[in-house]
Amino acid sequence: MKHWMLFFLLLFYSHTTLADKQQDACLLAQLQTAKDNVTIGELKTRCEADSKLPSLTKQTSALSTRIQLERQQSNPFSLLPHKPNYIILSNNFSKPNEKPFRDNAPDENFHFQPWETKFQLSLKVPVVRDLFNSADLYVAYTNRSFFQQFNKEKSAPFRESNHEPEAWLSFSSDLELFGFQNRVIRTGISHQSNGQSGSLSRSWNRVYADFLIEHDDWYFSLKPWWRIPESNGSDDNPDIDDFMGNVELGGLYKHKQHNFSFLLRNNLEFGDNHGAIELGWTFPINDDVKGYVQWFNGYGESLIDYNAHSNSLGFGIQLSDWL
Repeated sequence: MKHWMLFFLLLFYSHTTLADKQQDACLLAQLQTAKDNVTIGELKTRCEADSKLPSLTKQTSALSTRIQLERQQSNPFSLLPHKPNYIILSNNFSKPNEKPFRDNAPDENFHFQPWETKFQLSLKVPVVRDLFNSADLYVAYTNRSFFQQFNKEKSAPFRESNHEPEAWLSFSSDLELFGFQNRVIRTGISHQSNGQSGSLSRSWNRVYADFLIEHDDWYFSLKPWWRIPESNGSDDNPDIDDFMGNVELGGLYKHKQHNFSFLLRNNLEFGDNHGAIELGWTFPINDDVKGYVQWFNGYGESLIDYNAHSNSLGFGIQLSDWL
């Protein structure tokens, strides 16, 4: 049945207007991956939703390009990059935070080294397209680990691994103010933990909104959140808001094949202010891999260090960036 549908679309393709040809091209692409029980009407609905997005040939915005490319992934099991994926050799100029580990095992000598490998793996999956006719539902998982690979005395342990599953609804937006365009609004829920038990356990749950904004070659993410309260008896880190804050501002500037990024986080308390800054630079090595330099200064580089100051500089490779 799918082959007959493809035949008729090709037959009428040469007798249509430019707009119709664009829709037919979309239908042809959708037919290649659509299930046999999908109707032409459903495929048209997908293509009409895609046609509302900026055209790749008319719009050079990196954010618009990524949005449209992700929309064209009609397979619901497609794994897409979420946050940056990288592996770097990092040096913490601050003294490694051994206090939580000593409190958990007072008789053991840890001797963490300042040099360690830090890597992040972050993937997302589009679960439902056009939910409520206007939103896409995504789920994602992000892992960030700190590997003491040179610490042979302690058998090269993983000092810390953080896990963050999350889910969100993504809405297209056309809001504009002073030349700044809000392309996407996300609303979601996130759980973050380090998978430990006892006094080493760290976790929290958040509800957040994320506003993706662009202006020329600048791209921004304004992400406020609200922590879901926990009972006093089960809260591993009741003061995590004081250090991790309640809002995050991310930004990226694209210049040719170079990306310059920043991330600012703060608790917005002037009397007892805590926060963090992260700066990044990616540059091309080949078509698939980029060199990556990252500097982090502040609180919360990892959950075990949420209330301990870190100052680290890392060099490595990046497989995918924000854009």
